[in-house]
Amino acid sequence: MSLKRSMTAALSTAAFVATLLTGATAQAADAPPDGRTTASSADTSQRIAAGRTRPGEGWQQYYCCGIYLDVDTSSAHFSGRPVYTSSIGGEGNQWELTGTSAIYSPTATGFRIYLRWSSGAPITPAVAADRRWYVNWIGVDNP
Repeated sequence: MSLKRSMTAALSTAAFVATLLTGATAQAADAPPDGRTTASSADTSQRIAAGRTRPGEGWQQYYCCGIYLDVDTSSAHFSGRPVYTSSIGGEGNQWELTGTSAIYSPTATGFRIYLRWSSGAPITPAVAADRRWYVNWIGVDNP
């Protein structure tokens, strides 16, 4: 293996481990401001946008054991029904959640995400607020 490949592999591994330990990516400093949308493509035939919700805000109780959040993507100005992808950020325990990338009811103006503990234990909006959980999202318009 060449020196360049070895260094690239080492840096990639270090970034991956840092992400696992902290829950933050190396690009966290470049993240959009809370609750904002950024990065629309210049190509007018397909719009791509990304954003994140405000940490700890907007979570609602879903029956006994889950919570949900309606994610507003209207600032992206999608014209069709976008294909969304999501992840959860915050200050702890995101790895113990299930549902973090499952998108429900996608529209041009948003989608819903449901979360629960992987153990099945009850979870409340207060937990999400305390841990300042937020949704990172990327949408690719599908006009």
